[in-house]
Amino acid sequence: MSRYFMYGTSLGGIEQLMMLAPNFPQRRGGIVINNHFKCEGGIKICNGCVEKFKTRGNPNDCFCFKERLEADEIEYSNLIKDCFGSIKNYALRERLKLLSNRFTGQLFLNHNHKERFYHLIQKQDIDIEDGSPSHLAVIFLLTADEVLWNISEHAVCLNGFDFSQIHLRQISTEGYALYQTAKTISTGKEYIRISEIADRELINDRAFKIIINASLIAKYGADVFLIKK
Repeated sequence: MSRYFMYGTSLGGIEQLMMLAPNFPQRRGGIVINNHFKCEGGIKICNGCVEKFKTRGNPNDCFCFKERLEADEIEYSNLIKDCFGSIKNYALRERLKLLSNRFTGQLFLNHNHKERFYHLIQKQDIDIEDGSPSHLAVIFLLTADEVLWNISEHAVCLNGFDFSQIHLRQISTEGYALYQTAKTISTGKEYIRISEIADRELINDRAFKIIINASLIAKYGADVFLIKK
């Protein structure tokens, strides 16, 4: 007999996520979003930028990164491989492969998501190119779901996010997953893990797309919005 009361119903997924938060025991596997994963051939550093890379230790610290994105020399699949190539999780790899194959040049979920995101960026008077990657990633997550955004907008500050002010009323499984990922990026604590992100029963394709794209934003910053293919 399942230990979940809502098993087999439309609420089953969110019940499983709710069982994990808050204050659950420390998990193994590390924080998926905040780590910079080892490159396995995805992003190549230009010779002239090697010294900067050595001092900063981040593949996107190549001076030519933005120019290479604009010139279509770096593709979405390259960024995915660079971020997640070292993770040994078959289910995640399969979902990432499918996501890459379906990429059409748009990181946002839809027009409404994009509109909410840029409206807040403008409202906060943020220069998106100089904005903190983690700040942009959290905004990207919170604005993806209309219900989540309606209950979290007031918790967004210029210098961060007050998650204690977000009350999860009538939120969907998808919205809850985005919320947990946003907390992970913002606080540096693990509120969602690889096995959960890879699980189709917990994280649907829409939420998976947003979580993965938010991970790219958290690593590469605003330049990732230039990706075309």
